[in-house]
Amino acid sequence: MPLPPDLNKPIFAIMPELADRVINSCCTYCNAPIKPNEFKDKISAKEFSISGMCQSCQDDIFQAFEEEEANEPW
Repeated sequence: MPLPPDLNKPIFAIMPELADRVINSCCTYCNAPIKPNEFKDKISAKEFSISGMCQSCQDDIFQAFEEEEANEPW
């Protein structure tokens, strides 16, 4: 399993419940348990070490971002 996010980040001082989720090996977004070998690639594992999000939440959030970006009129 990749390294969890650094608990010294300011967000964890502002929102200590997120730090509790990291400590308990849960997703910071949906609170689901993080499973070993859950991440589909190195980029997803690195994102977990930054945000603490599980693969499912990453897929949902980044897919929505990509769809929004595709709908831009430029």
